[in-house]
Parts: sequence; structure tokens; C-alpha cells
Amino acid sequence: MTADARTGDLDFFFDFVSPYGYFASERVLALAAQLQRRVRWRPFHMRAVMKEHLGVTQAMSDVPLKGAYVRRDVRRTADFCGIPYAPAATAGFSSVTAARVFCLVQAHDAGQAAAYAQAVFRSHHAQGVSPNSWAQCAALAQAVGVPVDVVDEGAHGALARERFRLATEEAVAAGVWGTPTLRIDGELFWGFDRMDFLVAWAQRTP
Repeated sequence: MTADARTGDLDFFFDFVSPYGYFASERVLALAAQLQRRVRWRPFHMRAVMKEHLGVTQAMSDVPLKGAYVRRDVRRTADFCGIPYAPAATAGFSSVTAARVFCLVQAHDAGQAAAYAQAVFRSHHAQGVSPNSWAQCAALAQAVGVPVDVVDEGAHGALARERFRLATEEAVAAGVWGTPTLRIDGELFWGFDRMDFLVAWAQRTP
């Protein structure tokens, strides 16, 4: 690969339900600026991928042994990184509606979509309020400047469902199976703890 080829976007695949996805969302814009890349925020339905492609039906926090570790790890990760973390109950959050609204916002304005995504992540993971309903998600979108008509469920609900379904299929086709996953120059990096690896990869000598 030549240096001239390293001009593509940084793809950020995420599901709002993931605390590690939230941590990554707090760092990804600065990381992209460091690499002089643009972030493409790519939502996908992690639970559907787990069930249909990984054969996993339990949420990560419910898996014996692993669940207890993860619950401890997310809190110490937040503390270590200085990221606010005061989540609502994961079992009470269905991220699908938030992702569908994201798809509408993204089609309208990519910059507002990034701001909306951060608002959703922070609402659930840092403010203890899970935006489950369309009205809650629309309110978060409007708070970052999205016009009301863009997130009108009656007018665009079916379109949002289809766009999110396709976004999930695109993620799987790209080889994504976990959240967060980042892709740069065709290379996938899974996990918040792989963001420094991504920087090293992107800055390597051709």
C-alpha cells in the first residue's frame, strides 16, 4: 500500500448498548483528527449478529464468569480513562430505536448524526436514562439541531427500519462481529483497547 492510498475514512461500527462502544465514541473523533481522517459512524444490531452469526443468545453481562468480569472491567476502564460512567440498566435498553433514528439523521447530516450518537451514548451510559422510545430519541436528535420532520416516525419509520437492517448486513459483510469495531485502510480492529493499535497500523511505514 502506498502512502497516497491512505486517505480513506475511518469506519466506526457500533451498537449503542455497548459500554466499550460508548468509551470508543468518546475517543474516536480525536483519534481520527490525529490521523487526518474522517469518521464514518456505522450502526449495526449487535444482538442480531450474536444470535444469527455467532450462535450466542445471552447478553455478555449474563454469561457465567465473563459477565462478572465485564461488569468490573467497564467501571475500572471508565475510571482509568476519566470517562463519566453511570449507566442505566443494560437489560432495560433496546438500542434498535436509537439506531434507526440515527440512520435518518445520518442521511440528513453526517455531523448532526455524530452529535446525536454521542448524545444517545451519554444518555444511557453516563446519565442513567435509556432512550428507548422514538419520542426520546427524536428529542435527543432535535437537541443537536436536527429538524423535527427528519425524525418523524409516522413519515419515516419504515425507511429507518430498512436502513438499519441494511446497515447491519453491511457490517457483517465487512467482517464485523463485535462492538466497537474500527476499520482503516481495510484493516479491522475490535475493541476499545485496540484503538492505539489502529493508530500504529495507520502510521506504519509503507
